[in-house]
Amino acid sequence: MSSTEDFLLHYQLQHDPFAARPPGFRFFTPGRKPVLAQLHHMAHFAEQLQVVVGPSGAGKTLLRQALVASCNRDKVQCVVTSGREYATEDGLQKLICQALGVSDIDDLLERSSQLHATGMQIYLVVDDAHCLQQDALQMLADISQSGRAAPRVFLFAEDSIAEKLESVSMPAERAWLQLVDMPPFTLEETRAYLAQRLEGAGQGIELLDDQQVARIHELSGGWPGAVNEAARQVMLEEVEQDIRPVRSRRSGFPLRSVAALVLVGVGVAIAWMMGGEEPAPTQTVLNLPEPVASVDVTAGTGAAVLQMPGDSSSALERIAEEQDAESTADVEMVSAPAPVAAAARPSAGGELPPPLPMPEPPRVEVPAVVAAPPVPPAGVPAPASPAPTASTPVRESTPVAAAPAAATPATSSAPASRAPAVEVQAAPRASAEPHGAAWYRQRPASQYALQVLGTRSRQAALDFIRAQSGVADMGLFETVHEGQPWYVVTQGAYASRAQAQQGAARLPESLRKQKPWPRSMASIQQSLR
Repeated sequence: MSSTEDFLLHYQLQHDPFAARPPGFRFFTPGRKPVLAQLHHMAHFAEQLQVVVGPSGAGKTLLRQALVASCNRDKVQCVVTSGREYATEDGLQKLICQALGVSDIDDLLERSSQLHATGMQIYLVVDDAHCLQQDALQMLADISQSGRAAPRVFLFAEDSIAEKLESVSMPAERAWLQLVDMPPFTLEETRAYLAQRLEGAGQGIELLDDQQVARIHELSGGWPGAVNEAARQVMLEEVEQDIRPVRSRRSGFPLRSVAALVLVGVGVAIAWMMGGEEPAPTQTVLNLPEPVASVDVTAGTGAAVLQMPGDSSSALERIAEEQDAESTADVEMVSAPAPVAAAARPSAGGELPPPLPMPEPPRVEVPAVVAAPPVPPAGVPAPASPAPTASTPVRESTPVAAAPAAATPATSSAPASRAPAVEVQAAPRASAEPHGAAWYRQRPASQYALQVLGTRSRQAALDFIRAQSGVADMGLFETVHEGQPWYVVTQGAYASRAQAQQGAARLPESLRKQKPWPRSMASIQQSLR
């Protein structure tokens, strides 16, 4: 196997965790956040060319992606390219103008000025800028120094871009360049980076001990690309140490042992091929034991009777007798006499005797229920109850409360000879009709009422008042709200606002849920329709 296969099999990895830029991998350490914040700050408050410098594998591309992703889409328009694809001035200018919909650099600057007036900026972001030619780098520097509204230019490059920047033609008194150095990983950031890489391949940082992590950090200097190479090297060294002894044992296998095994195999094959006829199968004879001697257990009748040990027939009879005794005991517990239990047993002929008659239970006289005489309707005399006769028994009974009198009062036209009916007066109305507009006009303007409900339906207001039958001084008046009739329900007439608030606290729960509020009679009188 190759070293990569041994590496993956040894650590049980799903894929190479240290491959260059695996898909979906993002590792942005807290140490890189100040660099990102510096780039945004310089874009808002400075007009300099921003150049982020770092060695290969320092994470510049990831920082460039974070810069673009953190821009506000409503305020920034980004054009992203690479110096490896567009290195010349003409190719880079054509790409930028095409992306912004302009014809040349002058139109680009005019478009940038228009957007700046509306609060927007243009970002020109170039990755691998060290691959740009000198004329393309000069063009980007000139664009960045075209005024306050000029596009902001960001370059991400390796250290070799320093020589090209020195050749850019700019006035000596102008501060047109801002270099931003990428910081390397610390030891803890290197550990976290390795952990995320290994977790993406199905394992964890447990594969590496503290000494190995420290060695990887030392070999790589903390740069992500070098961390990948150093980690693969350290882990492969451990794999080779585990595999090398196995390979040495395989290569040092004695040749004489191999030859001996081959000779033994050849001999076995020849013996098998030159063997004679197959021997007849060996017959195994099993000697059965002697027949068991029979025992004569006849009882003098001439016929042999085989009985189970322990005299099972007598045992069965004893079980039957015990069951009969138990059933007899059960009958006796029911208060049956002893002769009955004896007669319950089957006769000699095997027939069961007829069932014995059971004694009848004593009669219990149930007192007759005398129906109450019907209540005559109002105005009809009650019939006279018949006098008890000698054949009708008279029983003492618990006195029953008299039935309530009929609610309908007796008419005055009933004859005097009839029994006088009990006169019941109708219950008084719980509440009178609600007060109307005239009542409100007659009240002093300094008084207050509690406004309980407002609705556009008069019927709904009346139904609400009827539902509050236990509340007095309910009122209803009509006014206009938003050009349409509006019906307001109030309660009470109070001398002051404080008394009205106290009255609201004493209202039933159903009214307190409506959250009544004090309203002066003066305002009600002004709003009456």
